[in-house]
Amino acid sequence: MVEQKSAPVAEPIKNCAGCNKPLKKAKRYYCNGKYYCNKRCYKKAGEAEAAPKKE
Repeated sequence: MVEQKSAPVAEPIKNCAGCNKPLKKAKRYYCNGKYYCNKRCYKKAGEAEAAPKKE
């Protein structure tokens, strides 16, 4: 018989990329390839990346 290969299933998005809160299906914000809980969290994560790190 012919075996059918199933396509690889992408892992579901579980947490916000900025604050690591669990995401609900109804409330998600997608930008730059990542999911965030809202627009404010996306902006806050962008500011954290742009800020120079002091050591």
